[in-house]
Amino acid sequence: MGRKERTKLVVALRMAGVAGQDKLAGIFRYLTEKYGDSPPYDIQLMRTKAEFSPKALREAIDGGADAFIVSIPETEDTARLLADVEEPTVVMDIPAVPLGNRTRNLLFLRNSGEEIGQAAAQYLIGLGVAHDYAFLHATDEGGMPTEWSVARFRAFQASLRDSGLWCAELRSPGDATRLRRPAAVFAANDDTAFHLVEHLRSRRLRIPQDIAVLGVDNDTLLCENSRPRLSSIKPDFEREGYIAAKAVDDMLSGVQPGESVEFVGVKSVERRESTARFSSAGRLVQKAVAYIERNALSGIGVRDVVAHLKCSRRLADLRFRELQGRTILQAISERKLAEVKRLLLTTNDRMDEIAASCGFPNPTYLKNLFKKRFSMSMSEFRRQGRPAQ
Repeated sequence: MGRKERTKLVVALRMAGVAGQDKLAGIFRYLTEKYGDSPPYDIQLMRTKAEFSPKALREAIDGGADAFIVSIPETEDTARLLADVEEPTVVMDIPAVPLGNRTRNLLFLRNSGEEIGQAAAQYLIGLGVAHDYAFLHATDEGGMPTEWSVARFRAFQASLRDSGLWCAELRSPGDATRLRRPAAVFAANDDTAFHLVEHLRSRRLRIPQDIAVLGVDNDTLLCENSRPRLSSIKPDFEREGYIAAKAVDDMLSGVQPGESVEFVGVKSVERRESTARFSSAGRLVQKAVAYIERNALSGIGVRDVVAHLKCSRRLADLRFRELQGRTILQAISERKLAEVKRLLLTTNDRMDEIAASCGFPNPTYLKNLFKKRFSMSMSEFRRQGRPAQ
């Protein structure tokens, strides 16, 4: 049986924050890239938990909905309804509990707690020398850490341990006042970080001089209105929406997801005042990292970074190793390879074009470096990881 001329797609996304807006942008980007200005989809958007009610979902199902993309926490009733349908369904950032006995036309998409924790550790280590590092959990109504909070904590803890550092585990903002200062705290999300900042200010603790604070989600309403403004890790929500739309489109054509659960990584770290560097060594490394971030793709080398810092190469190397756990050359290479991976996943550019765009004048050198670093060729990485066009 062929596909219908028009597809009714139910999209349940919280639109109050940046996450939902970016996911919706990703959905529209996929549809536009695939179908141009007239995609064969009629989208019913449910923007709040009240709108995504069992009654509304039942009406959508009875009205002939062909597919579902859901990123609003399910109630038992909505989960039961989704368990009973056979239409393609993508569930984003909700714990991957089984929907009944469904095994087909179902994909769970989630932020990668591992990548988020690793990014947080790398960033906070680069702030400067902190006496204590800590993770503040997001908790459920019973006061227990949520599943996704635990995943982020474990990855953060493991990354710090790899650098010889210890991580305290905090259950409430008040626990942070017992840390040795200066300290650096990674909060499970922006809401948790915002409450932490408010608590620290009420105790007359300076941010970031006494305690630096980093959140997750880059919820601009919270981050920009925190005092000081809140630094935050931004998961790649837009790519998540893109993958969701691609998965629905594939399932409607009879192609099943390769995995039942797929993870999406980090897009960036948005730097604001809550993590302004609190040591001279940290400020030096911050300056180097910012310069590398801006210029790595233009083909800069270690000499260029050192010249920008206006210090000796020995001092630059020493401080960079001390606070980043890697060399300046490794930082440049990692920035370039990250862009290579992004272009492989999001463009159809040839390998030589990607090499030139990322500051590698010799495509063969890049191909060898990529295979050594990731244990697969660039072509294999593109085939395995990018959404098919």
